[in-house]
Amino acid sequence: MHSRPLSIVLLLIAVVIWGAAYVVTKSGLSELPPMLFALLRYCVASLLLVPLALARGGLAKLPRPVPWKTLALMALNGVALYYLLFNIALTHTTASHVALIQSSFPAVMAIMAVLWLHERLTRQRVLGIVLAVAGVALIVARNEPDASARDPFIGNVLTFGSVLLWTVYTILAKRVADADAIAVTAIVAVLGTIMLVPAALIENANAPIPSISAESWFKIVYLGALASAVAYLLYNRALRDVDASLAGIFTNLSPVIGVISGVIFLGESMTLTAILGGVLVLGGVLISSPRSTGAR
Repeated sequence: MHSRPLSIVLLLIAVVIWGAAYVVTKSGLSELPPMLFALLRYCVASLLLVPLALARGGLAKLPRPVPWKTLALMALNGVALYYLLFNIALTHTTASHVALIQSSFPAVMAIMAVLWLHERLTRQRVLGIVLAVAGVALIVARNEPDASARDPFIGNVLTFGSVLLWTVYTILAKRVADADAIAVTAIVAVLGTIMLVPAALIENANAPIPSISAESWFKIVYLGALASAVAYLLYNRALRDVDASLAGIFTNLSPVIGVISGVIFLGESMTLTAILGGVLVLGGVLISSPRSTGAR
């Protein structure tokens, strides 16, 4: 299989794994606090990734000088801060709403591509971005709490913040896309794990260490091994052959899977406003996405 089709397949596998992670994380947070849950997830990811990276040569597989600043910023934005917002958001709102809001990622990526990568801003792209932003506003505006969403507004706002952080991560990842994907992902995971430690300690400073059931460990291992290790490897590897905008389009499938999973497995309800907002977001994404993917 040629490198570009292979990269598209890798992206698809990654987004399916991430799509299921919405429901797995939401259910796992019913037993464990958000920062401890994120820390354990990345401990598992690091334990898997570090031996793989070392077996392939470790730091020797990275360019010289080693881009520590970029790697640290990737860990900060794509791991520590991202999961700080993502996990806390899921304790306030539903997995379905988190997934819908995160489906705006390609439109936000288009804005960042204009600002950072100096891509051309056409009228069509402006229209798509406006529609997507309007859709997010409708979803965020939902403020009726229920059993699965104790404070939807706060959760939805935090979710949009996580979208901004993931956009920054994607742009940073392009800087090291030619480096060994396993080495990059392992270093980012380890740095991110270290950054999560203070947050977990502060969160549990005055609380006893919670007991962790076998079911919760299964969720932690799924999220750490697949969602935080394997999927990141596939995503970073795919960025070698596809541009950031195309990666954004495929990543949008993940929230769609998350919405469907939340409704089916968690019994979450979808309001008419949220559905309309989701339609606007998806429509805006389709309009704002470039017709040419810039294939190499």
